[in-house]
Amino acid sequence: MTASIGIWAQGDPAGESVLYRWEADQESGFVTFEVSTRRFRPADGSGSPIGDLLFDPAAGEPSGTAEGVNRRLFNQVVVAIMRAYRRAGAAPATAHAYYY
Repeated sequence: MTASIGIWAQGDPAGESVLYRWEADQESGFVTFEVSTRRFRPADGSGSPIGDLLFDPAAGEPSGTAEGVNRRLFNQVVVAIMRAYRRAGAAPATAHAYYY
């Protein structure tokens, strides 16, 4: 069985911080990507952080908590955006991921 995550930038990917909307199965949410530091945080639809959950590439793993946030999906969204970022050399407009 395959699974996928759809990920779309909700504004200008050339900004300092990019809000992404994601959808997977029956769940959806938002993350912000701080381009210069490559840090990610779960967010609400306006881009405000949820909790203190943070993925910092210097640490290599998420830290903190965010009530109601599926940590596994958060990690998968972060990985998908980082892969697309590395390929493009900039924040991507989309970063869809497929799992088999």
